[in-house]
Amino acid sequence: MKKTFETRKLYFGFPVFFLGYKDDVHGYNITTSSSAYSLGSMMVIGMRTKGNAVTEISKHGHFTVNIPREELIEEVELAGFNSRKDKFSLTGLTYTVGETVDAPLVNECPISIECEVVELVECGKLTNIIGKVTRRVVEEDLLDENGDFKGHEFSPISYIGDGSGRDYRFYNEKSLRMGTLIKKRREAEAKSD
Repeated sequence: MKKTFETRKLYFGFPVFFLGYKDDVHGYNITTSSSAYSLGSMMVIGMRTKGNAVTEISKHGHFTVNIPREELIEEVELAGFNSRKDKFSLTGLTYTVGETVDAPLVNECPISIECEVVELVECGKLTNIIGKVTRRVVEEDLLDENGDFKGHEFSPISYIGDGSGRDYRFYNEKSLRMGTLIKKRREAEAKSD
């Protein structure tokens, strides 16, 4: 039986990433986030409206999404819990500037996505940054011989929890190719006809 659950927030598993942006004070900067989704060439990020990232991204019109692996968990926390500081100096992470945007790509992250701002939508104390993906870069070891992404080999950090506490979760080795189960079911149905 399900029960009404009163909490001020609920994270049911979102990827942790470094949001990269041009920063008038520090040149280029990052912050840690987990509120994002991508569909086709659209990327949507949710952030606190009064935060430095939203202020700078609204000024400069570009951002990057950089997805770390588990070994960068300490850097994830450092970049997330130190507001308005130079996070590259603080974490020791390095960057290169994007080819299609004026924002940093975190070199230590195996996946980076360059985005151009399309629209900012305020919703109370939060802002949704809607961007157009202009370029994606992936470490070569995550691409197969055909240049396709080996998703079963990539293990990002997930963010899960509620208002009383949140956890990082890590993927295990288990994976299942999308469509596998429906294909088996259809094959079984075809045999029974």
